[in-house]
Order: sequence, then structure tokens, then C-alpha cells
Amino acid sequence: MLLLTLLALALAPPSGPAVSDPVPAPAVAADAVVAAPSTDLRLPADYEPPFPSDTLELSEVLGLAIRDNIDLRSNAIDAGISEANVLAAQGAYDLLLTAGLSGSASKTPQRGSQFTIATGSRALGANVGFSRRLETGGNISLRLDLGRSQQDQAANFFNANAGSTTLSTYRVSPTLTLTHPLLRGAGLKVGRAEINKAKLAVTQAEAAQLITAQNLVRDLVSAYWDVLAAHRDLQNKRNSVGLAGKQLERTKALVAAGRMAPVDAKSVEQALAARESDVLTAENTLLDRSLTLRTQMGQKFDGTDTLGVLPATDPVVRPRTVNVTDEIGRALAQNPQVRQIELSIASGRIDELVAANARLPQLDFSGSFVPTGRSTDQTSDATTGSPGSEGNWGEAFKNFFNEEVRGNGLLADWTVSGALSLTWDIRNRTARGRHESVKLQIRKAETNLEKTKQTVAAAVIRSANGLRTAGKVMEVAEISVELARENLAAEQARFEVGRSTNYDVLLRLDELDKSQAQALNAQISYLKALAQLQALSGEILPAYGLDTP
Repeated sequence: MLLLTLLALALAPPSGPAVSDPVPAPAVAADAVVAAPSTDLRLPADYEPPFPSDTLELSEVLGLAIRDNIDLRSNAIDAGISEANVLAAQGAYDLLLTAGLSGSASKTPQRGSQFTIATGSRALGANVGFSRRLETGGNISLRLDLGRSQQDQAANFFNANAGSTTLSTYRVSPTLTLTHPLLRGAGLKVGRAEINKAKLAVTQAEAAQLITAQNLVRDLVSAYWDVLAAHRDLQNKRNSVGLAGKQLERTKALVAAGRMAPVDAKSVEQALAARESDVLTAENTLLDRSLTLRTQMGQKFDGTDTLGVLPATDPVVRPRTVNVTDEIGRALAQNPQVRQIELSIASGRIDELVAANARLPQLDFSGSFVPTGRSTDQTSDATTGSPGSEGNWGEAFKNFFNEEVRGNGLLADWTVSGALSLTWDIRNRTARGRHESVKLQIRKAETNLEKTKQTVAAAVIRSANGLRTAGKVMEVAEISVELARENLAAEQARFEVGRSTNYDVLLRLDELDKSQAQALNAQISYLKALAQLQALSGEILPAYGLDTP
């Protein structure tokens, strides 16, 4: 089952250092830039979260979510139901055993001048047989009947006082019966239609399970990087507060030396307060994104004070080249949503085959072959000197064949019967209407498939373009961050010698904050676009060490 497989693989201990790049051995473009430690998503070693948090690797997040996700558990149940339906459909062709016992007794003495042949009878019978439906539409059965009957036969039909004699008869009678349609309902494809549809339903359920798993992993990965970005953004804002605080200390020192007016210190205090407010906002954002991630993981919040998540997986963002044509082809070939619609069309074509067959006239053949072996008591005859004999089962079996031709293997008593029956709906409107309805449903499914492929292709193009754009933005943002740092350091140096103002220093600090935020957003956008592209192409589960069904 997909749920157990994903859980086992997600919780498996890593064989080496955690690798955060979700693409195994990606091809790095010629103009790709590896994010420098100053602007990547890794947190400083001395970083402390603002509230109690659990330290979680990305693999732990995926494993816990897959274990607790209700939709995945529901999909697994649906897959189990579909597999049970396959077994039920195959059971229609199981071999059936039939058996039975029967008995009867009657007494009919002569009354008055009634003409009497038998005055009573007793019978005991047993049967055993096998029957099986045929995948081609018919049914075959073999039944063996064994019976012993006794008849009280009048010695003189015209004299009730003459007494009676009892005659026993042993009967062995196998019956082979075949019924089969010749037009409507005939054919292997028609006979196995329910089995084939049930098997397609299993594959559809697995595709739905795969869609749920891929979407869950995609959303969890995006939420995990959002939490990491919120931590990184909070750290950047804390660093900005630290830089503003140092600037305030310099300004106060200059004010104390009489080189600056007290109002200059007030302006820096105002800027520091604004940055401290930004820290509070960043903390609220971090809490919100942590709660979002925990909610997607299926965790509950009652009875716990630990609400935050501290990501322990450090992504190394390495932009790669993307061939849009290849990505679209891969997505259309592997996307489970496309596959699910294709399976629906295949199931519809089975319905169309059955509906087309139902338009034929009903022409059925039935036939049976019944050989019989009998043995009956023979009464003694004084006129001929015959001593008489008693019937028995051995003689009944022997009498399957004539004494004269037994060596030729010819049967003695036998009955062969056959029949053809025809039923023809002259206008046949019901069957024609159902057939047309099935064909239109297939056309609708084909239209939905075309629309889905169009949607998937467009999403692949957007994701690929997002990767390209984010890679370029990361390259530019890295340069902007380095330039902003250099400008801030130069402005602070000029401030120390009185050639710059607090306004200029704070402006450079704002530029650094903006460039760091832009670099951070570009990295997160890249990781999200990559997860979306992998989900569209069906690669996201293997990319994160998870197996596919």
C-alpha cells in the first residue's frame, strides 16, 4: 500500500548528511549562482526561535504527515475496496458445487372395481454436480443423479385379491448441459467486461492515491520552506535591529561630544523602533507559518505549548537548466491526473463495447446430453422356468452400454436435446439510447483529457519560467546584497568622520534590508516552483526519497 511504503521510506534514517536540494544531481546552468552563506536560507548556529519549537528535518515532516494524513488513509481504503471488487468480479466464474437428496413414498390401494397397476411406491435419490459460467457468456454444468425406486405392482390387474409384488429400479443418470448466447452477450471481451473495469478501477484508485500523495508532499515542502524563510527573515530583521542599535550608540556618542544635535539621536531611535516593530511582525508571521505547516501535517494543538517549527534541513539552492519541451512531455506521460482520465476513458470503452453488443438480437443455444444406466428387478416366471433376479447398482452402471455392442463403446439409454431461442427488439430504442449515451460520455472524457493536458502543460510552462526568473533574480539579488553591504559600510565610515548623516546611514540600512528580503523571496520562489514542476511531472516523490505505488 502506498501509505505504508511512503511512511517507511520517509522515516528511514538518512545514509549521509542531509541534502536539501530536492533534485538529484541537477544540471547547473552556465550562468547559475550558488547562494552565498550570507544570503542563503541556512540559519546561524546561535539562532534562537522566539517561542518553543520542535526541531524537524524535512524527512520527519513528510513522514509524520503521511502517517497522519486522513486523505491518504481514505485513498488507501478506496484502493482496498477496488481490489476487493476485482475479486468479486472474478468470483462470477467460480466453480459451483451442487448436491441434494430427495425421497418420496405413496400408497394407492385398489378401491371397488378400480383398474389398478401399482398400489404404492417409494423413491430415494441423490445428486451431485458442478457448474461454471464461461467467460464467453455461456454456462456449462455436469450433474450426476442416482436413484432407487420401489413400486408395489399388482399381480393381477383385474383381481385386487391376487396380491402384489415389489419391483426395485436402480438408475444412474449423468447430465451434461451447455447454454450459450450466440449474439447478444457472447464474446470474451463482453464476458470479462466487469473484471476489466474492476482492474481499471484499482489503477484509478492508485492514481488518486498518487495525486493526493504528490499534492501533499508539494504543499508540505512549500510550507516547510515558508517556515524556514520566516525564520531567516526574522533573523535578518534582528540583525537590522542590531545595526540600528549600533548606529544609535554612535549617534549618542557624537551628541555627547557636541558634534551632533539631540534630534539626530531621536531620528535613529524612531528608525530603531520601526525595526523592532518589524521583528514583532516577523515573529507573528513565523508563528502563522508554523501553525500552517503543523496543520498540513495533521497535528493537533490542544494540550501542547510547543507551536513553532525550527527547520533543520538547509536547502542549497542550485538553479538548473530546464528544457520546457522535455518537461511538458514528461508531465503529460507521468502526471497521475492525466493518467486517471485516460483510465476513465479506457473504462468507458469497455462500457461502449458492452452497450454495442446489447444492441444485437438475443439468440441463445441450449443443449444437453443425458446417458442413463438402469437396473430393474425381474420376477420369476413358472411358465418359462425363469428364477427371476434383483436389480443392483453394479448392473445399473454396466447397462450404460448394450450387451451386444459394449466393445464398440456405444451408449445404451441416452437422450440428446437442443434448442435455439430468438428475442428481437424491433425498434431497440433502449439499447440504442444507452449506446449513444456511452459514446457521448467517452467524448466528454476525451474533451476533459484535452483540457487537463492543456492545463498541465500551461502549469509546466509557468513553473519552468518561474524557475528561470527566480534563478536570475537570485543572481541579481546576491549582487545587490553585496553592494548594499559595501554601501552601508562606506556610509558608516563617512558618518564616523562627519561626512554623512543618520538619514544616509539609515537609507543604506533600508537598502540592505530590501535586498536581503528580495534574495530570500527569490530563493523561496525557486524552491516552490521546483516542487510544483516535480509534482506536475510525477517526480516529486522519488526526489524526496519516497516511493511510488
